[in-house]
Amino acid sequence: LPRGTLFMLNTKKRPEETAAMSDLTIYGTTISPFTRTVRMCLEEKEEGYRIYEYMPGSDEQKQEHPFGKVPAIRDADLHLYETLAICVYIDEEYASDPQLQPRDAVEKADMFQRISLYLDEGYPNLFSGLIRPRLMNPMFGKPADEGAIKAHLPKIEKYLAVVDKGLRGQRWMVGESMTLADMFLAPTIYYVKRTPEGQKLLSGLENLSAWYTNMTTVPSFKATEPKPPQR
Repeated sequence: LPRGTLFMLNTKKRPEETAAMSDLTIYGTTISPFTRTVRMCLEEKEEGYRIYEYMPGSDEQKQEHPFGKVPAIRDADLHLYETLAICVYIDEEYASDPQLQPRDAVEKADMFQRISLYLDEGYPNLFSGLIRPRLMNPMFGKPADEGAIKAHLPKIEKYLAVVDKGLRGQRWMVGESMTLADMFLAPTIYYVKRTPEGQKLLSGLENLSAWYTNMTTVPSFKATEPKPPQR
């Protein structure tokens, strides 16, 4: 076994069944939105998994990801890192319903376009410009960084407005059921909602707010809610 603490098992099955039926192990902190996305995929598939609680940049995580990012997984002899690759693997290797990617080519392209926009414009600005300076800094005993928030707010506003417009009042981002696009964004909006700036921004974005309210009812989203680290 790798160094570190075994954090938890998927609770949809009895622990002894989960350990026996799945070799899949996640490496990465459960407070990470990306780790939560992977966990949601596995919860949706009702597949057992184990988690080793490794922080980004730690010596342990650098053994799993060349840049120390989270998460990474091992599934029997397979070793994967980068969340999108992991999620596509889970959806296609564990082929039980629900399917997390559209079958229609146009809808599938739409899903990947939304994920790409999130990875390029959404997460970098939301994390560096709101989540880290407003929430993570105080969580780890550092002062909030008002300068970083002010500098990033224009890009955050633009990204959230684009997402709001693209939802067009839909329950899901793409098609008639939840896809990976929903599962990438929701864990980050979870943190955005916990900032005063985020609450103010979302209050003016009716489509995005309604979509997130719907996401909070999804069992896999509720089951993977992060627990802040103990100081």
